[in-house]
Amino acid sequence: MTFDYEKACEYIDKAASLGSRPGLGRIERLCAIMGDPQNDMCFIHVAGTNGKGSTCAMISSALSAAGLHVGMYYSPAITCIHDHFVIDGTLISKDEYAQCVSAVYDANEKLIKECGESATMFELETALAFYFFRKNNCDLAVIECGMGGAEDATNIIRNKICCVITSVSFDHMQYLGDTIEKIASVKAGIITSDCPVIAFDSSEEAIGAIRNRCMLTGSPLYVVTSSDADAIAGMKLSLRGTFQKENAATAKKVLDVIRDKGLIPNAPVDDAVIAKAFANVRWPFRFEKIADDPPVFVDGAHNADAAVKLADTIREELEGYSIILVMGMFADKEYEKVVATLSDIAGMIITTQTADNPRALDANLLAKCAGAYHKNVSACPKTEDAYYLAVDTAKSGKEKAAVIACGSLSYLNEFRGYVHGKS
Repeated sequence: MTFDYEKACEYIDKAASLGSRPGLGRIERLCAIMGDPQNDMCFIHVAGTNGKGSTCAMISSALSAAGLHVGMYYSPAITCIHDHFVIDGTLISKDEYAQCVSAVYDANEKLIKECGESATMFELETALAFYFFRKNNCDLAVIECGMGGAEDATNIIRNKICCVITSVSFDHMQYLGDTIEKIASVKAGIITSDCPVIAFDSSEEAIGAIRNRCMLTGSPLYVVTSSDADAIAGMKLSLRGTFQKENAATAKKVLDVIRDKGLIPNAPVDDAVIAKAFANVRWPFRFEKIADDPPVFVDGAHNADAAVKLADTIREELEGYSIILVMGMFADKEYEKVVATLSDIAGMIITTQTADNPRALDANLLAKCAGAYHKNVSACPKTEDAYYLAVDTAKSGKEKAAVIACGSLSYLNEFRGYVHGKS
């Protein structure tokens, strides 16, 4: 089958209806039909609850700056359906995306005939990433887990230079477990034998589970501490937010281990290269400033730990501002904990929701929840209405005010569109 871009998007989007199904059997067979493209390169494999994307972006940026041809794959897509397939900072073109989807479609049709079921959307996209990176002769790829670790579709990769586990906290408990130890154990499932592991010390429970997995696999563990994060303070970071120090410290430890252990020959990943890369890397929706008058920021904080870090960042970077908080959440998230954490820093809360998404929490229900913590709450089911109410309120007040939109990435992308004058 030969798709054009629009048909390719339709095919991948339609696969979302299949949902998430555990197990590696389908993705293994799908990739085998495609000639196992994942076996022709090396990988840095990244799991964790928060900070995966930013950490991947920093690592990829530095390795590209060192002269390597580096692929990066993360999930979910953020600004468009194909924006999570990147090589050396450049997004896959629409034409090449269509070509890659065509190849994945042909393989999936064979899979359906063999097994009687289709691969899921995430499995199709993961196979697409492997195919795209091999097609372009990447030296290595930085791969982010979709949700867990052990049974995540990305975990069929074998040629791992190192494994990385960022901050671990509560999220996706219905799939990963109801304790930090259980969640960390699932994420530690990416660790393979005798493979260096770099992990951020987010808690004793998390690092204990990761250490146990390292002992079982004989893999050396390099723990990144809060002291390491503090030491990053002197380094210029283009990504804003107090939490980015943790991500930068984790990324730098990865790059230091790669260099010191000689894991990538002929890659001069020295401190100067790292510093320049960290000062210039770009990553959307992580306390990203998208307008100046009034100041408007978007942040993908959608769980309790991320909300705490966002609140700390707002207090540090926007002292003296009245905060107008726009929130849109998925119903399967711990939205009440997010509301409880952020309500203290808000002068006003506006709730909204992602249009036509079955996971979206109704804006009125979120407003009712927020009303238990804050006296000034308005519900705007349409993101456009939420945007204009927030900006108009910020401009009309006597105090200087900033707008912070946080929560689900799906509504944030629409929200950012109104800032740039388009829906």
